Amino acid sequence: MTSSSLFHMLDLHEAVERARQQPDGRLFVSDYNGGHPFVADYLGDLAHTPPYRLGDVTRYPAIDEDHALRGKIARLHESYDGEPCSPAQVVPAGGSSALLATFCTWLRLTGHTRIHYLPPVYYKFAYLFRRFGIEPVKLTEAHAHQPGFSLRLPDERTVLLLTDPVWYTGRRVPELVLKQLAAWQLATGSLVFVDGTFQYMRWDGGRREDSAALPAEHTLRMVCPTKYLSIHGYRCAHLLVPEPLREPLAELHLNLHGDVTMADRLFAHRAADLMLIEGNHRLLDHVRDGHQRLTAAGALAAQEPIDTGYFLFARPNAPAERLLALDGRHFELSGRPGFVRINLLNEAALEGLTALAAQDRP
Repeated sequence: MTSSSLFHMLDLHEAVERARQQPDGRLFVSDYNGGHPFVADYLGDLAHTPPYRLGDVTRYPAIDEDHALRGKIARLHESYDGEPCSPAQVVPAGGSSALLATFCTWLRLTGHTRIHYLPPVYYKFAYLFRRFGIEPVKLTEAHAHQPGFSLRLPDERTVLLLTDPVWYTGRRVPELVLKQLAAWQLATGSLVFVDGTFQYMRWDGGRREDSAALPAEHTLRMVCPTKYLSIHGYRCAHLLVPEPLREPLAELHLNLHGDVTMADRLFAHRAADLMLIEGNHRLLDHVRDGHQRLTAAGALAAQEPIDTGYFLFARPNAPAERLLALDGRHFELSGRPGFVRINLLNEAALEGLTALAAQDRP
């Protein structure tokens, strides 16, 4: 399979970005931002105390040298996933986009000019692959959560990119698929990069992510606490990597991007503390309430099941020309006409979809 569909998907995303920046009266229901009543509680001291009172702002924050933070991150993953995790596997950073850029730079520097992937992938990967001259090879047209999904893995040592959960539709990658990948990794020595940006947002209250069971010596997994708390104004993410790769990737990341701000380092600690103690169940309850509001108001003509995250894939009861939205083409998905991604934390979108549905009724 060629890379043309992935790069076409990137072009579609860029077109939506241009449209978003030139408001034309359409309601943008697929946006990327969050909004909820728990921000101040989740921020703790950061909500009312300037960062210079919480840390020494005359020094570089040196987040990668923060062994206490790396230890917290390792403990929270052991607690959530029930798998061993060491600070020697943790690369803390200031946001997932920077980590993606570091990973793609590392691919190119280590001679990887061709990678395999399971759709969908975040459009920023397409941007970086195009810029770095990396050929992405799609292994299947279907997405892992779809009925009848079949996976044919290459009989070679390679790098494979996987997104779990399938964020645009709030579905986790089935455990059976992950077990198949694990067996293939052990047989071929292949690396799997898991884009786990929306992990740890399960609606059923469970905390474990099945991708944590992939062989640690062959897996890189990215986790994003800013998504976990839906507080995107801070930049905080981390990679879990095989121990031999930790130092090379941390060094590369620092030299590419520099250090984080003191505020971001403090937020990384706060997010890790929340994951270890309180969790994000109040946020997820709020997301479920938004979903229930849309359903009860008859704002949806049809919808896909959802069990994680805050994006719903559904067909609104609203004229398509009144909406700015990401449809299946933006995720390399076919066969779901009229379905779009809906941000369940976008209050304006929830109110607008409800109002448009009411206008359309006789």
